[in-house]
Amino acid sequence: MFFAVDVAPWEPSDWPKAYATSPYMSTNSWVFFRFLVLLFFVGHFVAHLVTYWPGEQFTYFIYLSRWTIACEVVQECIYFLLAFWGSVLVENGLKTPTLPVLVKIHMALKCMVLPTCLLSAGLYWTFSEHLPPPYVSAAVHGGDVIAIHLSFFLGRFPYAFNKCGWVLVWGGSYSIWTVLHFLLKIGTDDSTACKEYPLNECPIYGLFDWHYPYRAGLVVCALAVVAPPLFGGLYTGLTMLRDRCDNSAKVMREATLVPREESVKLQSDTFRSDQLKWETKTPLNCGV
Repeated sequence: MFFAVDVAPWEPSDWPKAYATSPYMSTNSWVFFRFLVLLFFVGHFVAHLVTYWPGEQFTYFIYLSRWTIACEVVQECIYFLLAFWGSVLVENGLKTPTLPVLVKIHMALKCMVLPTCLLSAGLYWTFSEHLPPPYVSAAVHGGDVIAIHLSFFLGRFPYAFNKCGWVLVWGGSYSIWTVLHFLLKIGTDDSTACKEYPLNECPIYGLFDWHYPYRAGLVVCALAVVAPPLFGGLYTGLTMLRDRCDNSAKVMREATLVPREESVKLQSDTFRSDQLKWETKTPLNCGV
């Protein structure tokens, strides 16, 4: 199965440990860090949208990088909510009976954007005619890569090879969009007009030029075969390297969270038991 949404090696009920803790900072500091990352993505997405929307209008959303940054904003919003929720559960020694649906949704989105942000930034810096780019473009075509991977290495997001299929879902969805873009003759804006075709027939990217269906189809098939195992292996390896530096994670996975009320009760019962043993062993002095 290559579309897993579990939190292994953590138990499903221990998802707060994976989402709300870090080997390098306290739980509260991690939640605050997640909030700062969220502000980074939301702020730069809004700035990029405000900068380029007047000239591009609805063609703004035809590009892979714009899909990617929008998905990054959504998954960062969910990540912050889960980190905050998980921190409350961890600090109170609580668990959820099952893995929440929101965790599964985030797992799928995160496994999509991790490799896609690399691919999107690589395409931009390789083929863009506007280099060096203005700051706001650099932030969403490279700054996002740094922020997401910094979060990955500082946190405990549980990536595994059985999640590599999600990048295929993302890539397949975008490939279908490039076909629809060609059939509907949407084209591009004036700033990216091509010389070979009328404006409404310009492809989004030269690699996906469906005027040459066999060539474009071959590119799509090649990416579908190569990308999932390539990125799956890459991030599985990076996860293993990251976790080797995280000695406390194994201890946390083996530990059992006990709610504060039960902890107090257990301590009280232990005290009573010890006191009873002491009274039993010590003879009473009645003045005889």
